[in-house]
This record gives sequence, structure tokens and C-alpha cells, in this order.
Amino acid sequence: MFRTPGAPSPAPDETLSRLCRTWGMRYSRTGIVAVLLAAEVFIGGAILWALGSGQWGWAAQPESVNRMSEQTEVDAGQAPHVVVDDPNNRVYVTASSDGKIHVTDHTHRFGWFIGPHSEAPLHVSRTGDGVSIVRGDGNVHAQVAFFGIDFERTDVAVPAGSRLDIQHCEGATVEGVHAGDVKIACGDGSLHFADLQSPSIDAVTADGSIHASNLDVHGGRLQTGDGSIRVALAPANLLVHVQTGDGSIRFNGRRVAKDSDSGTADYQVGTGAGSLQVSTQDGSIHIDTNGAN
Repeated sequence: MFRTPGAPSPAPDETLSRLCRTWGMRYSRTGIVAVLLAAEVFIGGAILWALGSGQWGWAAQPESVNRMSEQTEVDAGQAPHVVVDDPNNRVYVTASSDGKIHVTDHTHRFGWFIGPHSEAPLHVSRTGDGVSIVRGDGNVHAQVAFFGIDFERTDVAVPAGSRLDIQHCEGATVEGVHAGDVKIACGDGSLHFADLQSPSIDAVTADGSIHASNLDVHGGRLQTGDGSIRVALAPANLLVHVQTGDGSIRFNGRRVAKDSDSGTADYQVGTGAGSLQVSTQDGSIHIDTNGAN
């Protein structure tokens, strides 16, 4: 909100009125006062409950939790099948330097929280063709952040040639991995790829953007239900088919489809031997070929 220098500050009720108009809400002084009083009653009740019952309070007895749980190391042989199922956390995948699979469960928490907190363990087990990484059934956060942060992430380092199958996640990042086939299904969250080499990629998120840099694939699919897509391809031989329900399409910075209810376009990279499907229901799509002809 801008004010002319030297002009008197608006009264609190005038400021609230302007905010309500800005947000498209109906302004009622009585209604706003009631909401503010209700908020004060809630905060006061929370403090009294915290002092009386101990159910609300500082996480870790006002100490913050900044823990990197014990790492799990698995020797799963050559080109293992790595399956990850962690619906409520982001998954971060990097390259292993020793040919083994390394799994780390990160937890960072600080602030006031309501109710008890249930930390679900991360189960890592050897399978017939690789490793299974699954968050336990206790992955229900009964504790609500009243004032603070609560962050968890699953890190996985995989050897070259690993087949990556992330069955559930809340966003994923894959960096510097020379993998076999890559499959990712994300209920909610963005997908990021950097310096990924794979014969085939199938990455889908219901809600979130997709960003990829130096993506080296022979074909596959990148799909989001809601979000923009930006892909920079390494030199390849692909026929890229692009579709958006609402947004613009650009190849190498050149607009090939204007903002509209829907748009499709095809672009051949190299010989076009492989097929890459790129689509979003709502968002723009930018494809760069990094100098590939």
C-alpha cells in the first residue's frame, strides 16, 4: 500500500477496509472485529492448554530438531531396481560414488506444534532385483505447526544404470544420474531434473511444475495436471509432441502457439527417432534443444 509522504496514516479500520476490497471480500467493521476477537480467544486458549496439559508446546522441549537419521547402505549389485514409496515427502536422487545405494532420512523441525507428532520410519529392504524404500504406516502427522517449520526429505544415491521407480512422492529432484528407465508418479509437487541420462522417462505430477536441464533421453513422457514445463534437451534424436490446455508454447525461444484454451505443436530434434510427450493442463511449455539440430 503506497502513501503520499507526509500524509497521515490511515486508521486501522480504514486499512482493513482497503485490504478487504483488494481481496474481493465484503467489508464489515463488526465482522472484522469478531474475527480478530475469535483469533485472540484461540491464541489465548492455545497458550492455556499448552501450560495446563502439555499437549501443545515447543518441539523437542523447546529445542529444535535438526536430525539426519542414520544412513542406510545397500549393495544391490549391477543396475538395481530402486523402488521408492514416500507419499508425503520430497525425494532427492543423486549418483552414488561407490556402486552402492545410500538412503538418508532428513528431519528438520522447530517451533510450536499442536498435538503429538508421529514420525514414520523409513523402511529399506533388499529385494530380488534391487531395493525397496518405503515410508511406514505411521506417516500421519497428527502434529500441526502452530508457529514453526516441519520439513522432511528422503535422499537416495543410486549407482549408474539403476532403474528408478518413485511410486509416490510429494515432489522429486533427480540430479547427475546415469540411469536405466526412470518412472515417477507424484500426487502433488514439482519435478526437477538436471543432467539426467535415461533411455526412457515417465514423469507425472498431478499439481506442480516440471523443470529439466540437459535432459538426455531417448523418449518418454513429462506430464503435469497444473503447472508450467521448461525442458532443455541434450543433443538427441527425438520427435517432441507438446500439448497445453491453457498456455503458450515455445521452441528455442520462438513462440509457436499463443496463449489460448489449448494448443499443440511438434518439433523434430535430430532424426526424430524417439518420441517425447510433453503436456500440461494449465501452463506454458518451453522447449530448448541446447544447439541440437
